[in-house]
Amino acid sequence: MYKKRALVLGGYLSLLALAACGPKVIDDSDLVSIDYKYTFSDWSVVEQWNKDFVVWDAGDLAWIEDIVRWAEVDAEFKWKINWKELYGAEYDSNNWQSYPLVVMKNAMQIDEPEIWMEVNVGSFWTWVIVRMEKDSDWADTCVVEFNDPKTYSDLSYTIKVTNIEKK
Repeated sequence: MYKKRALVLGGYLSLLALAACGPKVIDDSDLVSIDYKYTFSDWSVVEQWNKDFVVWDAGDLAWIEDIVRWAEVDAEFKWKINWKELYGAEYDSNNWQSYPLVVMKNAMQIDEPEIWMEVNVGSFWTWVIVRMEKDSDWADTCVVEFNDPKTYSDLSYTIKVTNIEKK
């Protein structure tokens, strides 16, 4: 009889030990470390940081808690937001210009223009080449965008859980 109890108790303790050795999952009051990245559709980084926060601490990162809740270490969350949803009202459809490649090379001193290349004009304006086209005479042209890139490019977000400390 005692042998059965000892076997059951041993089995229970073994399961308990296995559960304790399992993967850490985010729970209440845990200290969670995350990597955050916010990029445009060309993968140029707008914002990137690493921070720690305590779950249910009502800090400035409380909005992330709902996203990473019950995640494990190395869990990664990615999503895209269409620029029209957030910044569509700020986009001015008249704020772009098409320049012949000859003008870009000779007048603007850009030897090899490429898509997503920034073009600095003076000390106060930065343009972005968004595409290369052919005009009606089949000459190469560069379409330059004067709007803020967030108003015409999809936005990608990535949050990765890097560490979980149980409290």
